[in-house]
Amino acid sequence: MKVILSLLSGLILLCSCNNSAEKTKETKIDNTIDKSQLDTANDAGLVEESEKLKASIEAMAPSLQKQEILLKDSKANASIKQKWMKMDVYRDSSGMIRRIKLYPHTGVSERSEEFYYDKEELFFVYIGDHGVATENNDEGKPGKEFHFSGSRLVKYDDNSGDSELNKEEERKMYEASLPVEAKEYMEIAKNK
Repeated sequence: MKVILSLLSGLILLCSCNNSAEKTKETKIDNTIDKSQLDTANDAGLVEESEKLKASIEAMAPSLQKQEILLKDSKANASIKQKWMKMDVYRDSSGMIRRIKLYPHTGVSERSEEFYYDKEELFFVYIGDHGVATENNDEGKPGKEFHFSGSRLVKYDDNSGDSELNKEEERKMYEASLPVEAKEYMEIAKNK
């Protein structure tokens, strides 16, 4: 009788362990799904914050202090000088850089790029083919918009009409290059 009870107890214990392992496996799968949903919700929140911050910087534009830097006269590297004619640096009343806009050489390109900063951290980039002619007048024009959290590209909208063959490759290229460029431009602005 003791042997039967021992065997029966062992069988019950084995079944409950196996059932517990299955529940743990199910829980891990559920956690992965929840984490994915959480990332999407966090990204949407980051984009919303980015848009609000950008709007607040644009609203304070009249009070921002503008500094024009001719890149040929700066300590910028040769590739930046070749690509860009000038950059306008916009600072708030505390002297913090809030926005940098780069303009191409006349007759070479129409592409301009704007970098928005919060506490000297990149959070938004706008690229448009509007050139110097639209200085401070890009609102509502087609272009490419990039929302960042640190150096991670959270959202990329392409309303430029360009027909890129591989959007994912383009996204990866911008995610790698734009934060680096933003830091380079910030350093040029600080050293001028």
